[in-house]
Amino acid sequence: MKKYTATSLIIILLLLNIIISTENFRFLSIIISAIILLLVIFIFYKEQNKDASNSIKNLPDRITLLERLEESKNLKHRALILVNIDSFEDINDFYGYDFGDAVLKKISKWLQINLPDEKAELYKLEADNYAIFTDKYKTVTELSKYLNKISSNIIDTKFKIQDNELDIGFTIGATINNDHLLKSTHSAFKKAKLKQTQFEIYIDNPNNENIQERNIKINKIIKQAIQSKQVIPFFQPIYNIKSDKIDKYETLMRLETEENNIMMPSEFLQISKKSKLYPRLTKEIFSRAVDITGSLNSEISINLSVDDILDKNTNNFILSMLEKNDIGSWIVFEILESEGIENYKDVTKFLRNVKSLGAKIAIDDFGSGYSNFEYILKLDVDYLKIDGSLIKNIDINEDAQIITSTIVEFAKKLKIGTIAEFVHNKQIYEKIKELGFDYAQGFYIGKPDKNLSIGKNLDYLK
Repeated sequence: MKKYTATSLIIILLLLNIIISTENFRFLSIIISAIILLLVIFIFYKEQNKDASNSIKNLPDRITLLERLEESKNLKHRALILVNIDSFEDINDFYGYDFGDAVLKKISKWLQINLPDEKAELYKLEADNYAIFTDKYKTVTELSKYLNKISSNIIDTKFKIQDNELDIGFTIGATINNDHLLKSTHSAFKKAKLKQTQFEIYIDNPNNENIQERNIKINKIIKQAIQSKQVIPFFQPIYNIKSDKIDKYETLMRLETEENNIMMPSEFLQISKKSKLYPRLTKEIFSRAVDITGSLNSEISINLSVDDILDKNTNNFILSMLEKNDIGSWIVFEILESEGIENYKDVTKFLRNVKSLGAKIAIDDFGSGYSNFEYILKLDVDYLKIDGSLIKNIDINEDAQIITSTIVEFAKKLKIGTIAEFVHNKQIYEKIKELGFDYAQGFYIGKPDKNLSIGKNLDYLK
């Protein structure tokens, strides 16, 4: 019902009520008064809710976008940009859904202000996704400049929501001058997620491989790497803040191709799982790590997934290698907290077995999942590696400081070591040192490398 219609009806009913009240129609007068009251309440609440939802509801949706893409096929230049809010699910879980809705409204307004030009169109897609359609850009370079700009601007923007200051990031996929804008944009977005980059642009190239061809090619590279012993460990240093030296390394898997190129796990790990080659990769990297420990006096950590632990062949292989080589005291197994563990019985049995052989247990990316403290107690862990999402802005983010200091205090009481990941500058290092962390890991300490330098003092950290 339109506002003026409801208001006119109220005026008519009021006049009618005045007339009939003088004619002693008391019962009818009461009914009309009740109707008037309901209409007033209806108008009040409609107006109250109108402003609150306008910023999102007024944006066109996916169906409207599809119609727009169809009618724009004759345009000489057109670009589509897909914007996804990073870790929005975590925001909902941590603060609640009302807070999440408030975030969406803020982001909607922010994107409207930061559109490429006045003619650009913003669309609200499902969940935490937005789309921008524009005919402004003629080249990939022009589009790339805009994506760089909004990626930087969103990081520099502080959102104040319900007395909380929030840092927001985007993952963006885009394409330009393409016959299949939506499909290509989704491909670019998936690539950005996989590579963990801020944005990717799909370039329409007749020589581009399709997904199936690429999967087959990478699968072949994985097999060749296993056969030719080209599953290579890279080592990232872990700095002991108290002793002022590097005394641990995390082992990271890489593949070396026949052309001597190095492939990152993001390029091959998921494909190896689908092709059932993943257990062989785990065995290869563990074997190489065992060989390295023979010449070291330092702990080396190795990532294990729950799938590794529950796979009987992989499980038995690891236990056999630990026992045969007597190197348990130098090995730390890192388990992803975000994966969750449903089968406690089998997992705890494996962890008890490796700990009986001297190995230690670390929970990796702690704080990225449900952070169940009971989980830590049950698994009898030795180290907590605090997730990079909490560390990367800890020097300026008070909420992150409060959360991490609570975790550090909890860990100290249980005599569990704490490792800060993603330490990428001096300010962050000084802050985690102040908060009482035991170890630091990140590009400020050192990048992953084939070479090791145990015990090296880093003067720039002092």
